[in-house]
Amino acid sequence: MRDQFFFPLTVAVGVGMFLLALQPFADRPPTGPVSGGGRNAQDITVSGTELHRFLPGDAGGLDIVDTPEGDILRITRLATQVYDNPRSGPHLVLAADVEFAMQERPIEVVIEARSAGEFAASQFQADFLARPGEESGWQTFDLTSEFKPYAFTYTTPTRGDVEGYDYLGVRPVTPDKRRTFEVRSVRIHVVGERGG
Repeated sequence: MRDQFFFPLTVAVGVGMFLLALQPFADRPPTGPVSGGGRNAQDITVSGTELHRFLPGDAGGLDIVDTPEGDILRITRLATQVYDNPRSGPHLVLAADVEFAMQERPIEVVIEARSAGEFAASQFQADFLARPGEESGWQTFDLTSEFKPYAFTYTTPTRGDVEGYDYLGVRPVTPDKRRTFEVRSVRIHVVGERGG
């Protein structure tokens, strides 16, 4: 093959392989902190592919289950995984704009969940953490085998001088072995006026 054809062909093949490696048409689920960008930062719902925003922490296991109704988050925890900090287990990170929009306001956290799996959890817990020492504490809910909304309210503290993240941790109650439950959606929204 002549040089005038070989080198342009080599460059074209190299560029093609580079573009394929980037997977420009791949379906990439969203990741990272939940932001109010493009929506109301005082009323955030995480469901479907946005459940990929959940982080596993150091304890517990996360799986996204693809169902005909959409993605569902499956959370498993071993009885030996003991922790108090919501960031240590499966959790959502809320971006600084959401923290600012919700500061000093009563908020409601609604988690649509059900028990699931071979060792189905009969209860789960949720904790909203604004910063260490400023959290809702672990709220406990009784699960059923059907999806049902579970809610609690919490008044967020003043943001202070430093912008940061808020966190929502969720975990199954694990009396022995391991336990599993599923989450279909999480909604966090303001339900009152600032300082009210």
